[in-house]
Amino acid sequence: MTALICAYDISSDGSARRLTDGLIASPLPDGVWRWVNLMRTEPDAAEILASLGLSQTAIDPLLVEETRPRAWTLGDRTLMVLRGINLNEDLGGHPLIALRLSVSKRMVITCRKFHFMALQDLVDRCESGNAPPSPAAFVIDLIEGLSERFAARIAELDACLESIESHQAEAREDALSALRRDLLPLVRFMLPQREALSRLRHLCGDWAEAVDLADIDDVENEFLRLIEHLREVEGQATLLREELLAETAATQARNTYLISILAALFVPLSFVTGLLGMNVAGIPGADAPYAFALVVGLMAAGFVAGIAVLRWRHWI
Repeated sequence: MTALICAYDISSDGSARRLTDGLIASPLPDGVWRWVNLMRTEPDAAEILASLGLSQTAIDPLLVEETRPRAWTLGDRTLMVLRGINLNEDLGGHPLIALRLSVSKRMVITCRKFHFMALQDLVDRCESGNAPPSPAAFVIDLIEGLSERFAARIAELDACLESIESHQAEAREDALSALRRDLLPLVRFMLPQREALSRLRHLCGDWAEAVDLADIDDVENEFLRLIEHLREVEGQATLLREELLAETAATQARNTYLISILAALFVPLSFVTGLLGMNVAGIPGADAPYAFALVVGLMAAGFVAGIAVLRWRHWI
């Protein structure tokens, strides 16, 4: 199986011509730019990247398995690693998936392992004749597509947090733990991704015009707003967890206090019953028929007196 997923020569009017394997490394016609979309896990991915003019220094970060969001330049290319929300139902263990890009004045190369809805949107636009007119427009549209999925996911987590607040205490703790697990990868990767977007406008080189830089600023500001929303949800989740911990501590304190009160009432009675229950000669009243009733009465009086003392001290 080849690493090539799809490739297009795209004109400034948005029309796109799909390319076959043998044409992706052909010279670019005038007035068009090329998008090559690759599956980075296929064996021939490195060979295809080399045929497109990338050096080994540029190929390695596009194929590496684990990486964090970042942006940097290498010669006349801008390399990026971005993260997006995983919307693949068969990949539940990967909340965020990575996308690698190489962007130059007339070529964009994307390398992925998993299916990206934001990339699929761009494929659909190419097929319908409404492709981004330039590499800069492609990058901006791609980042906007990723941001839209981030926004939907954060809104979903926010709604989940609101529903957790109405749950019973036991159910709230389990649901809140699951929510915090969902928040962790977003917090981990969205902050470096925002830093990558912040650096991007300074790394564009000759493939972005002034209007493109303004659009990049807009998508960065939108991503910053998403991070602020994420931090708000994370803060609310932390406050809710603290409330649950406080409720649990208060319940434990009440239970401990109740046990202490019961101990204060029953320990003296247990002492009397233990003392009179010794199997030795000379126990007072052992032969008196009224002794049991007298002892029970005295114990009841002591119990009532204990309650009275506790109430007098305002302990109950």
